[in-house]
Amino acid sequence: MSLQHYTIAFSLLVCPLGQCVYAREADTVASSEQRLENQKPWAFTRPQALNPPAIVGGLNGIDKFVLAELHEHGLSWTEETSREKLIRRVYFDLIGLPPTPEDVEAFLNDDDPHAYAKIVDRLLADTRYGERWARLWLDLARYADTAGYEGDPDLSHVWRYRDYVIDAFNNDKPYDQFITEQLAGDEMAEVMGAGDLPAAEPEHIVALTFLRLAPFTEPRGDETRHEMLSEMTSTVGSVFLGLTVGCAKCHDHKYDQIPTKDFYRLKAFFSTIQIPRPVPGDVFQIGGPTPTAFYRDGENEWAENQRSKFQEELASHQDELDRMHEEFSKLVKSEDKDAIQKAIENRELVSDEQRRRYDYLNNQKRFIDINLKRLRPVAMSLRHSYGPPYEPGVPTSKVMIRGEHDNPGEVIEAGFLSGITGNQDPATIRLDPFKRWPTRSRRMALAQWIASPENPLTARVMVNRLWHWHFGRGIVATPSDFGQLSGGPSHPELLDWLSNRFIDEKWSIKAIHRLIVTTRTYRQSTQSSNPDVVAKIDPDNKLLSYFRTLRLNAEQIRDSVLAVSGRLNPEQFGLPIFPPLPNDIAEIVKYTESKWDPKQGPNTRKRSIYIYQQRTLTMPFMQAFDSLVCDESRPRRRTSMTPLQALAMYNGSLTNEEAGHFAKRVISEVGEDRTAQIERAMLLAFSRRPTPVEMDRLSQFVAEIGSPEESLTALCRILYNASEFIYLD
Repeated sequence: MSLQHYTIAFSLLVCPLGQCVYAREADTVASSEQRLENQKPWAFTRPQALNPPAIVGGLNGIDKFVLAELHEHGLSWTEETSREKLIRRVYFDLIGLPPTPEDVEAFLNDDDPHAYAKIVDRLLADTRYGERWARLWLDLARYADTAGYEGDPDLSHVWRYRDYVIDAFNNDKPYDQFITEQLAGDEMAEVMGAGDLPAAEPEHIVALTFLRLAPFTEPRGDETRHEMLSEMTSTVGSVFLGLTVGCAKCHDHKYDQIPTKDFYRLKAFFSTIQIPRPVPGDVFQIGGPTPTAFYRDGENEWAENQRSKFQEELASHQDELDRMHEEFSKLVKSEDKDAIQKAIENRELVSDEQRRRYDYLNNQKRFIDINLKRLRPVAMSLRHSYGPPYEPGVPTSKVMIRGEHDNPGEVIEAGFLSGITGNQDPATIRLDPFKRWPTRSRRMALAQWIASPENPLTARVMVNRLWHWHFGRGIVATPSDFGQLSGGPSHPELLDWLSNRFIDEKWSIKAIHRLIVTTRTYRQSTQSSNPDVVAKIDPDNKLLSYFRTLRLNAEQIRDSVLAVSGRLNPEQFGLPIFPPLPNDIAEIVKYTESKWDPKQGPNTRKRSIYIYQQRTLTMPFMQAFDSLVCDESRPRRRTSMTPLQALAMYNGSLTNEEAGHFAKRVISEVGEDRTAQIERAMLLAFSRRPTPVEMDRLSQFVAEIGSPEESLTALCRILYNASEFIYLD
């Protein structure tokens, strides 16, 4: 008998239940893996398979977890909010717009116990839902229509990515597929034979714009490529994994299990990316676009129609310019261009009105040319290198010491985060059977690892984002940082249960929306039933004993102003819009090389998601309410309270113009009766009728001011400026 057998026999004598190390080899391996799993930070361990607590109360599993936690701290829910407030809350939450008075009335009169659930289903099926939720994703994707830095050049084709994201939310694209398309859209088709590479779907090419949305300055060779791929690595880590992997670019992460080596192992997945060369004549040398057919229903016809309109407008402008040139040449008795231009600055020869018109027509040619460029069937995308013999093969990846592009260190291979996998082994990258395309499938390997149900972070991070956007605070308070500095989840079991449910629902984002907004937790009042006790036990309302009062974001506020006045343009998708700017800013940018083309008319009154996102010029109204054009991924927006907001609402051109249209709408809908006007205006603005006290005061107010139309306009301006208009109770 060998020494090992003697040892096992002795172990069985002293461990009769077989719990010793040598009892069973399989148990040894399993227990070892479990110990390693238990030693990991909570976010690096797989979500536990849990059942909701056996507690009476609530409408679904979420409620049971929340209520159990509240009871443990001696708390409970507050009362349910009113039906008027609930319908307003869920409308803004799911589609970003207020309900109409008719919507409110129908809900109040619906005795069906499933009346609210029917509203939720209707809103999730509404195409305006995609516009609301895509805007939140675009913050994460650091979306902008310009590249930033000096010159801030136009990115003519990124609007197609914005429309892709709207479609993805409206169609409830499974989140794992949403991830894969944005990271590896060009590698989705399987290569099973020795023929040519299959063409990628146009939608998938557009999705890859995600990787190219970082600010871009003039290229500096290897340094710029290093910074570009590093930014992609950092963004993918924060957006999809909720980890600040970018902190490990120059040194081991100071708080989380992310060594520098892991950062460069992740970066190696992007090493074979090829970006098209800049368009000839591009002084900014930004990478060029990729031919990408329009693929949405009717999009080809729409684009052709838009081109025709712009070309007709361009021809009309040129005819008018020719006539003006002829007129000016007669004034100066010369056809010399310099002489004509000199005359146009001469106030004695040319009127201010003629000069403005001439400058406008000249400027419009530039803007129309830009719009025609935007309508080309291309996308701001990328692809994998074709590899030898056509292009270079897989480059050797190295750790860059201190993050310096010209200071290479240890050679590494593409691999996943060791804190999660428990090793630093190279990733398995599935190549085609003949290995003709060795540079392909690297990003697909990364996307499949991130989008796997086995990844402990991906589902957690996304359901936490949804929770944050619904309640104003995530279960983990830092949506893009699940590391040690996050403080951990307030409801860890609930987060795990939601994550597993998300995967079980085939990664359906709408399923999680429905689950959250139908809870008793979500339907609470914002007024705590026991504020003194709650203030002592849970001052930040982490335990959700009441619903947190939320301020509308900038897009919701602007869209609501237009919706209530009846002038919101419901047209969806398409080119960016350029709403009017305040006079002082408009004059500065009007006749410069600015990308901003201020317009009037219905097109500029589309929803705010379509506003041109210029990195060096945020619309002042939007900026006042904390909407900034992104330079980097933004998981949360500030919710400030400043005097500029009051000035924007009371003195701003938007609300002052729309207040008049609001008043006209009220008159057209209910006529001249003062009581009916006040009631209708309140229903439109606040989704409720006035109280008797409010009716008395507002009736007195309108009776004391000028003409009936002037007084109603003044009333509408007051409603726009009320806290109730921009806060959800």
